[in-house]
Amino acid sequence: MKLHHSSQLAVHALVAALHLLVAPRPAQSAAGVVISNKPADGDTIYVDRDRSISLSCRPVSTETSLTLFWYHPRNYYTPVSNQDMNKQVYIKRDTSDPRVLMIFVNNFKDDDQGRYYCRYMNQLVNPPEVVSEDYINVRIIQRIEINYAPTEQWIPFNKTSTIFCSFKGSDISVAWFFNSQPIRTGGRYTINPLQGLIISPSLSSDQGTYVCQARSTGSDFMDVNIVVRVFHKPEITYGPVIKYPAACINGMDCYLKCMATGTPVPQVIWYRAQDRNRPLHLYGTNKYFVDTRANVGELRIAMAEFLKDDDTYICRAVVTSDVIREITADMYTEAEIDVVVHLIPQFRNYQAMMNREVRLGDTVELVCEVYATSPLDLQFQKYGTYAPYIRRSQDPVDGRVHRLHLEIKRTVYLDSWNYTCMAVNPAWNSTLNGTVMVLMQPNLTSNNVSMMYGWLRNVTNITCISYGLPHPQWRWYRQFAEIPPYTDNGTYRIFTWDYEIYSQSWLQVYPDYGIERWVFDRYICNASNRIGSGRHEMMFYKASVPGPPRVTVVSTTASSVQLDVQPPAEDGGMHLWYYELTYSALSGQLTWYGPVQFALNSDITIHGLMPSTDYSIRVRARNAVGVTADNMQLPLQIRTKDRGSPDPVIFLSSNRSTYPYSQTLRWKVPVNGGDPLVGYEIRVRPVFYDPARRAITGYKGGWILYRPPFYNPYLSEYRVTDLEASTWYEAEIKALSRVGESQTQRTVFLTAAPDALGRPDRVLSRAPPALAPSWRGALLTAALLAARLPLTGGFL
Repeated sequence: MKLHHSSQLAVHALVAALHLLVAPRPAQSAAGVVISNKPADGDTIYVDRDRSISLSCRPVSTETSLTLFWYHPRNYYTPVSNQDMNKQVYIKRDTSDPRVLMIFVNNFKDDDQGRYYCRYMNQLVNPPEVVSEDYINVRIIQRIEINYAPTEQWIPFNKTSTIFCSFKGSDISVAWFFNSQPIRTGGRYTINPLQGLIISPSLSSDQGTYVCQARSTGSDFMDVNIVVRVFHKPEITYGPVIKYPAACINGMDCYLKCMATGTPVPQVIWYRAQDRNRPLHLYGTNKYFVDTRANVGELRIAMAEFLKDDDTYICRAVVTSDVIREITADMYTEAEIDVVVHLIPQFRNYQAMMNREVRLGDTVELVCEVYATSPLDLQFQKYGTYAPYIRRSQDPVDGRVHRLHLEIKRTVYLDSWNYTCMAVNPAWNSTLNGTVMVLMQPNLTSNNVSMMYGWLRNVTNITCISYGLPHPQWRWYRQFAEIPPYTDNGTYRIFTWDYEIYSQSWLQVYPDYGIERWVFDRYICNASNRIGSGRHEMMFYKASVPGPPRVTVVSTTASSVQLDVQPPAEDGGMHLWYYELTYSALSGQLTWYGPVQFALNSDITIHGLMPSTDYSIRVRARNAVGVTADNMQLPLQIRTKDRGSPDPVIFLSSNRSTYPYSQTLRWKVPVNGGDPLVGYEIRVRPVFYDPARRAITGYKGGWILYRPPFYNPYLSEYRVTDLEASTWYEAEIKALSRVGESQTQRTVFLTAAPDALGRPDRVLSRAPPALAPSWRGALLTAALLAARLPLTGGFL
């Protein structure tokens, strides 16, 4: 039987396959084959799934007795012989080079992967012999796909953190880069191909851009840029507190406040303890309104309800970002606040507080009843006082009804007042006023005078005050004749005013010429209420000028006199205003100087008097009516002393100078002894001085004499110059008059240290600017001033 060519080929192929099983693989010979698709660096190529491929095999020699065959990985022992192009795998000769045998694989699948053999076989022998072969490994490319790799990620500070980056595929290797530098496992870094990059601990310096690079064995690769930021656990910086009002009140909006900070800026989310997993802003009702901004963090409970809205409210500051997978304990901080909705204190049983009347000396009780939530502070306070009048323990009935009792025993008229019951709880401060009226007969014995004074053509108010409630009705009488209550005849007018616990009435009297003989009389005020009545009498006298003050001479000199003045025995019924003084020399023309006014409690001294001269002095007192009449007193007669030397000069200077080369000497103007001063004489010399002993121990030089220009009797200072720095000086001064000179007075002083500029030019000693240039002019000026002194205010 003769076989078909194709059957013969199959038989030969089977024989060759069996031969391969039992015979060793032939070595590459000169008559070899070459697969042109084979890469230079290996024997594996990668193709895409479901793509069509072709492989070419070419013999090296031109031997015509040998035949090329291709073997598919699914069958290494049966050559591909089907030339039907509609099949998945087929072979075909290259039209451009018939020696090249090509294998085609359509829709490359997983089972098409493997080694493709090209064999050069001798079919003239039996069994067929493989002369040469070559193979190529064909694999499907594994395309890399991202499994989970967010491009923006947050990691917690100082914790073990994972930067997530994972891929789908096989034979994939992952490499990491940070700021273009490769990262390797070790130290703080661990690379987990299935998760990502693990950092322990994470630091603030770990912020930046990371590159997660994946490569497959099929030369596919993918780079993912990931921006990583480090977050800190949020911190609650304020609250939670009840912001407004001070406590949640039934029926009113209640505002809770909670603020936080962190990186990134967190959100403030509010919860209730009864449902810790449901944010209040997601309730979807008009009950809760939340501002989740971290710098606001406000929760508004609309129309808070008693008991229903009582709960523990949770302020939770959460790190939020679209790229954060889940919320962990490192990403939030929370704080709690207990919220209790309070009832505003409401008063009940008003009758126990209002218009409580009690007889003088009896007992009265006020009861304050309040409906409110605890804690509640109840106290009574007398109106107008700051401290609680009384505070007693509460008397709770059912936990929300409280009573407070105020009992006043042995009442006096001062107990008549408004009493406030104050109820304070965290929600509100409520008050209720009650009134206690102590009933008593009008009392006119206190604070009422028995006599009043007035004078012609001047209005005088005669006053009566009545203590006790109820307020009385007033009536006025002159002697026993009633003055009509609403009269206004120019002589009398009646005014009445009721205060809290007393009443006052004024009888306004206007004495005029022609009626003074009966206006100044006895007046009676009468106050009556439903408890009883009271009356008070007083005399209305005509006021007069005050009597003469009591004057005594304290001291006398040649030019002055000092007086002691005491109030007069009779003030005329009016308050004294001040004293008036006049005086006159009894020799020569009688001229009175004054009057000059003096305060009631001041000393009176007259200066500038002439020596050896008799004077007449009058001191009068003045009140609203007038001044003491001259016929009510005799003038005071005094005589000044004879002329004498001036009194000693008293130094007022400091013993340390502020200048190195000069010192200003100051003194008190002495009494001139009855003759005007004509000048001063000052001497200065350097000395050795011991401050500890306050004694002069020696002298450095002689006296330097100074005579200050004298132009003013009140000259009281002089500057001596041309001194040495840092030197102690002794100074003496005496006053001069035409009668003589005063005793010499001494002092010491120390000049200051030299300054950096050295000693200045010589400065002449000087007094204040001169008004008179000569000795004679100074004498004349002093005499004129002494003569005119009383007219120009010479009283000290």
